[in-house]
Amino acid sequence: MRPDDGNEFIIARLPDDPRIIVASPCSGHGAKFASAIGAMLADMSLDPRAKAPEAFRLDRLSGFAN
Repeated sequence: MRPDDGNEFIIARLPDDPRIIVASPCSGHGAKFASAIGAMLADMSLDPRAKAPEAFRLDRLSGFAN
């Protein structure tokens, strides 16, 4: 996993309650990815085993573990 400065999107399930999905497609640059992010969120909401790509997971930031 590569480090980042928190500039990537966040798409993940909350560690304490995996039924809750967090999505932060950031600022304006996220708009062009809206359809892909929407499809990913739909898949995650329908399949409890589905996860976002590693680069977008909340656990890449310190203090969060999935």
